[in-house]
Amino acid sequence: MSKVRQLLTIASIEVAKRQRICYHDRRAHSIPAGGRTLVVKDPASGGSKNYCLVCAEQIFKQVEADLADLRAELAAS
Repeated sequence: MSKVRQLLTIASIEVAKRQRICYHDRRAHSIPAGGRTLVVKDPASGGSKNYCLVCAEQIFKQVEADLADLRAELAAS
């Protein structure tokens, strides 16, 4: 049996070793050392972007909506 393809290979949750800035709202949000952060890696540049838990929740809601749209499109075909 073949392996199921992973779509979310560029995102992970990490514990910040030092204070980080939230990429989505740089002025208002920061991630403290020891705090959890959503890290989204950019395979093209090799870099990554950090998001605080508040902004990560917004990103997850958008991902859920996008996934629902994909499922609906697939069901319609």
